[in-house]
Amino acid sequence: MSTRVTQGWGGPLRGVAVASLWLAAACGGQEPALEAPTPAATEATQPAPVAAAPAPVAAPAPVAPPPAPDPNAPIIVKDGIQTPESVLYDAAADMYLVSNINGSPVAADDNGFISKIDPEGKIVELKWIDGAKDNVKLSAPKGMAIAGGVLYVSDIDTVREFDAKTGEPKGEIAIKGASFLNDISAAADGTIYVTDSGLKMGQAGLESDGNDAVYKIVKGKVKPVIKGKDLKGPNGVLADETGVWVVTFGANELYNVKSGKKTDMKSLPKGGLDGIVKTNDGKLLISSWESKQVFKGSPKEDFTALVSDVSSPADIGYDSKRNRVLVPQFMENAVFIKPL
Repeated sequence: MSTRVTQGWGGPLRGVAVASLWLAAACGGQEPALEAPTPAATEATQPAPVAAAPAPVAAPAPVAPPPAPDPNAPIIVKDGIQTPESVLYDAAADMYLVSNINGSPVAADDNGFISKIDPEGKIVELKWIDGAKDNVKLSAPKGMAIAGGVLYVSDIDTVREFDAKTGEPKGEIAIKGASFLNDISAAADGTIYVTDSGLKMGQAGLESDGNDAVYKIVKGKVKPVIKGKDLKGPNGVLADETGVWVVTFGANELYNVKSGKKTDMKSLPKGGLDGIVKTNDGKLLISSWESKQVFKGSPKEDFTALVSDVSSPADIGYDSKRNRVLVPQFMENAVFIKPL
């Protein structure tokens, strides 16, 4: 008699196995085939199905960091700026000063003001010096210069003085016969030079009145340097070791004033010249209303466009620390700051 043990069956099925063994013995050793277990029994013995693992969750796509700011992108400042005529870089304070005419360039309305802007383009104090204050007289501020801790500001026919740190008034210097004082420059020895563009308001707008001149101020005393219509509306002025450079709003001329005469004359590509500054590399920057550009060059070489498509570029400034040109846009009520 042979035996076969089926493992894993218990309970009632164990009895089926024993009976099968007994029947095989009775039949002469032949085993009858065992019946297949019932479905119920099979289900009871099968392991429970294992739940399928959840599909993996896709990781979120990486977020690209914002692009780094372009260090060569221009900065445009507008909030509150009103008819800006000049921008001056105050190196001691590392600040930009903006003269705001705030109306007509010839109106003695006492509503002009000077703003402070930081190098990031933020307005620190819109009306740092404000003609609307009782103790401040300021109508149509234009050119500015700092010498000996004093901020000098041209204002129609008077040069006004303010403390360069606090903005408090320190006095004024009237210039007899002046009609349209414009730009100001301080020489290394503290002498102040100021231009008179010789303009008045006519029926068709600003027109020449023949008072074209360049003056100098030494210890509060005014002296004419040069006068005459042939100055062609002197506007921007720059005093350096070579003399006093002047650019003309009524023409496209750059010239030096020495011993009461025009010398080293140079014609630029376009006219309506306004501001003039010197860069760290000794080149001159000159703004032109006619071409809507800022030119770069020198009296001994050609001038080419450095900045273009800047409308009404008035008396420009220069940030010597960051090598930037500072352009007041007279008609746009904006200041355009451009790295070079």
